Amino acid sequence: MKPRILVVDDEEPIRTVIEKYLEGEDLLIDISAGFNDAVSLLESTQYDIIMIDKNMPGLDGLGEGGMDLLRHIRSKLIPAEVIMMTGYATLDTAIEAMRLGAFDYLIKPFSMQELKIKIHRLLEYRRFLDPAKTMALYKSIRAKILDLAMNKSSLSESEVDKSLTSLNESIDELFKQVKECERFLLTHRESLAHIAGYAEQLKSRIPEQDESRPLIDEICRHSSNRL
Repeated sequence: MKPRILVVDDEEPIRTVIEKYLEGEDLLIDISAGFNDAVSLLESTQYDIIMIDKNMPGLDGLGEGGMDLLRHIRSKLIPAEVIMMTGYATLDTAIEAMRLGAFDYLIKPFSMQELKIKIHRLLEYRRFLDPAKTMALYKSIRAKILDLAMNKSSLSESEVDKSLTSLNESIDELFKQVKECERFLLTHRESLAHIAGYAEQLKSRIPEQDESRPLIDEICRHSSNRL
């Protein structure tokens, strides 16, 4: 099944550009112009990724609709990852979005190549965190081994060969998943290294008495502990 993405932005040109670009990426794309329309779509459709414009009008008519929608998504335990989009990025807004459960952040104007990279990285992350798929494959391999062991004496040579071929294909798929996990972890480690380096640069520029300094110190410590 193709991954499904919901793009929520009150600016029609942005919705159109994103939709047109992602059509060539083997994805299912839905678009929404605002909070209420997005909520309706979320009630009837399951999404892998939701892209939200932070500054679109909200429930009160002001420009925090994106954060309102993010809060709604998390309160309803909707199992989708969120990418926030904004043309007015600050450290505080990025931190608030991440605290509420956004996976990533895009600052307008962004390139379609940057968008593509983030989406594919996020889809890889979701595949990596899909234990049900791995467990199902493991059970399939185990069942095939047991079936072959119990019925080998009654199977013809061609049937044994067919069973072994099927077993080998399942094992190859399992090893493929392991390799994907290893590749994802390597990418994640590289991202943490960039975060740690950026945080250290910020730390050197921010006075110790600044109110944001404890947060920067925590980011440095948190990133370094995972490298």
